[in-house]
Amino acid sequence: MHVIKDRLHPNGLFMKMFLVTVGLIILVAIAVTFATIRMAEQFFVEKFSITNSQIINQIQYDFEELNYSIVMAASNVDQSSTIEAFLSGEEPDNARMQSLFHVMQQIDHIRERLGNQNVEIAIADRERITYTTNFTYWPASPGVIRGHEITETITEQPNKLLYFQDSQEANDNYVIAAKALRDRETEQALGAVYFPIKEGQLRSFYTDYVKPGNDFYVVDRNGKVVSSSLASAIGQSLPELSQQAERMEAAGVRYREVEFQDTNQIMLAEYLPYFDMYLVNMVDKQTAVGNLIDTKQIVLLLAGVVVLALIIVFLVTKRLTNSLSKLVKDIEAVPKKGLQRRLVYEGTYETKQIGSAFNSMMDELQVYVERLIEAQKQQRHAELAALQQQINPHFLYNTMASIKFLVQMGEREEAEKTIDAFITLLQNTVGNVDESVTVELEVENLKNYVLINQKRYGDRIQVQFMIAPDCMEYRIPKLILQPFIENSFFHAFNKTAEGTISVLIWREADDLICEIADDGDGMAANIESLPHTNRNRQLFSGIGVKNVHERMQLLYGPDYGVSIASKEGLGTRVKLRLPASKEEGKNII
Repeated sequence: MHVIKDRLHPNGLFMKMFLVTVGLIILVAIAVTFATIRMAEQFFVEKFSITNSQIINQIQYDFEELNYSIVMAASNVDQSSTIEAFLSGEEPDNARMQSLFHVMQQIDHIRERLGNQNVEIAIADRERITYTTNFTYWPASPGVIRGHEITETITEQPNKLLYFQDSQEANDNYVIAAKALRDRETEQALGAVYFPIKEGQLRSFYTDYVKPGNDFYVVDRNGKVVSSSLASAIGQSLPELSQQAERMEAAGVRYREVEFQDTNQIMLAEYLPYFDMYLVNMVDKQTAVGNLIDTKQIVLLLAGVVVLALIIVFLVTKRLTNSLSKLVKDIEAVPKKGLQRRLVYEGTYETKQIGSAFNSMMDELQVYVERLIEAQKQQRHAELAALQQQINPHFLYNTMASIKFLVQMGEREEAEKTIDAFITLLQNTVGNVDESVTVELEVENLKNYVLINQKRYGDRIQVQFMIAPDCMEYRIPKLILQPFIENSFFHAFNKTAEGTISVLIWREADDLICEIADDGDGMAANIESLPHTNRNRQLFSGIGVKNVHERMQLLYGPDYGVSIASKEGLGTRVKLRLPASKEEGKNII
């Protein structure tokens, strides 16, 4: 295994180029194949939808012809004075039977004009059905029909011929066309005419076009199936059909691919305005398109193309990368020979240029390494000096003198507090070698530092801390805030007898903001103008406030650092912006 790996290692570029090229060829082949299949499917679906649209148009024509026949029959009934006189009840009782006989003759004559349409006619007065051309065809109860929703609806819309679905106890499904009959002079309601149509009559319009996977539905606007080539679907509620049909009508599209009953279907729909229903044709896509593409033949063709591409790419890539592979072997041998080794390069123009550049780089690297070693020595000396200067000896002397004074004055409790603060401060600064500390620990150091200074100089300067609770665990560089507290203590209240220093820490987005504000004398608002003590260093840590800014930019980059806002007589506000992180060294460059 290691032998194979060692042999392939210098040829890494060749292998990558080879594999990437082969991968691209396979990807393109698959994409082209998929696109071809998809385009073929779309072409077939488009042609299929055109053919089925013509079928839909023919079925729609049959529905319109049925509606026209019923409209003409309803108009004849509405215009008949004999039927109007009978329904109004104007004849005397002894002539009632003769009048009914004439009505029956007229209704039968109108029924004959319907031709081969499998539709019957029923006439009802205000109380009950008085006559029907075929009672066995539509066995509706005379009393019930007057309270049916059909009659209630046509009474509210007397000028329209309306269609409704109706189911009888024998499980026969009907579509009922109904129209109110009124007195032509007084507009008084006289009764109604009904045209019951068996579901089988509607189904006969599209039965010849039904095939496996090719089904038809007639649904109302609520999605209830009025008629269907699937007997089990009749009477069911399929609102997804009516909703999709409405969307297609609004978008003006002829067909649409939809998910229906967990299968991918091609849906065609046409609105039947006179019936206020939708004629929907659902075609199973797999059944229609499944055998359109010879997948096996396409896979074999794709495999042949890939094999041919492998051979061509292998030969061409190997020849182009031979000289480069040799150069790689020579470069790998350099560490064993040291920085003094130089390459003898040959081969293509690109290889020669790389070899020449490598030799030049090695010369420059030799000089750089020598300089870097010297710079690291100097840096370590500087870091050692900085650590040794971390606590200023004057601060130690003065603090011890203050504690001695408190003991002499008999203030034992205050002396103990000062000693405890001093010990904690030393532990967190000298004893803790970490570069960064938590906000909580840094604030504790500041409080101890403030306590010691107040014991030395009095409490004319008050310090208040306002730290957001969610910021306590964030880490910041050690002793980054102390120089600004110290600067405010010893330089902000030279003209002012007393004052307050505020320390605020909060989070803004991904940044941590630390602010030290005082209401002292004020000054020019820039880092260079900050006053320095003797020997150009701070009294406690030896770290100047200007050095804090440089230190932050060195650690985190130019987007972070110190900004100062100050005005003479109104105080100074120092703001430090650094990344918010709970992991030590996470944001350091």
